[in-house]
Amino acid sequence: MNEERVQIIGNDMIIDSSLWHACAGRLVHVPPVNSTVSYFPQGHFEHAGMENTDDAIATASRIPWRIQCRVTSVELKMDSRTEEVYTKIHLNPIVTNNNNSTDDDKDYALSESLNLFGRSQFLTKVLTQSDANNGGGFSVPKKLAETIFPPLNYKITKPGIENLPSQDILARDYRGNIWKFRHVYRGNPLRHLLTTGWSKFVTAKQVVSGDTIVFGRDDNGDVYVGIRRVRRARWQGRIRAESVLEAARLAAIGRGFEIRYYPSSSTTEFCVVDSVVNATKRKMMNEFGAGTRIKMAFETLNSTGVEPVGWYKGSIESVEDVDPNHWPGSFWRRLKN
Repeated sequence: MNEERVQIIGNDMIIDSSLWHACAGRLVHVPPVNSTVSYFPQGHFEHAGMENTDDAIATASRIPWRIQCRVTSVELKMDSRTEEVYTKIHLNPIVTNNNNSTDDDKDYALSESLNLFGRSQFLTKVLTQSDANNGGGFSVPKKLAETIFPPLNYKITKPGIENLPSQDILARDYRGNIWKFRHVYRGNPLRHLLTTGWSKFVTAKQVVSGDTIVFGRDDNGDVYVGIRRVRRARWQGRIRAESVLEAARLAAIGRGFEIRYYPSSSTTEFCVVDSVVNATKRKMMNEFGAGTRIKMAFETLNSTGVEPVGWYKGSIESVEDVDPNHWPGSFWRRLKN
């Protein structure tokens, strides 16, 4: 891993965007610097787990449900304690004469999806109970082994376990630590395994069943490893309520503010590029209604370790304000299905 991919800032780390997105997930979108976005205070409260608190309800009466802003800086970071990725975004509210997106934002969704991962390659696997057992090994998907790891020599003719195809894999984590894994190809049927070194990694990283292992290889051939954490109750409350209330207050009076977003929280993004918001607004006004058939993207992982994007399909049950008393007219979670 190139040294410029990781930078220590305070107690946390700023990491390369391709590495960050590999651990965040393919469907996580971070608005680029200088783009125009819509900030949804409702979503921010929800992200912090405080949408139904007295403070949030009292604040709602004084703050618009949508505030257009300009992105002035973006930091892709990782918590140094849990190795959970998050982003820190600084926003400046703007005054606009209409709700149309700027030319810079028109092709955002397409260009981001095409260029997000650059030349680096990533493959992942959701850890099974067996994988997460610190006394066992890791069953490597064939595609991951053949795409990310150096090639094995399969032309072994001598009998005996010591003559089976094997190699040592050196992988850097996002702290810069090097992990040494023994990669073997054995069993009946034959399969790829990480043996020696895997148990030490599991213990040190405190991985559990449901976490996702991320293996990557950059354009220099360096292998690195990361973890995409499954949501854990003990990580709730990492965003202070006071910081959310202060951000909403500053946004409402037109002053710059900062937000943090943790993809592993499984909550909806509350800072969205305006081109996406405006396109959704037009559909909501002209196309969406009770009974309309819709589909929603979701990320899934199959046994090969590839990350396809699937689709939930269904029908809209109703189009209505989720909280008409405090956020009348809000588009936040307005479609019910």
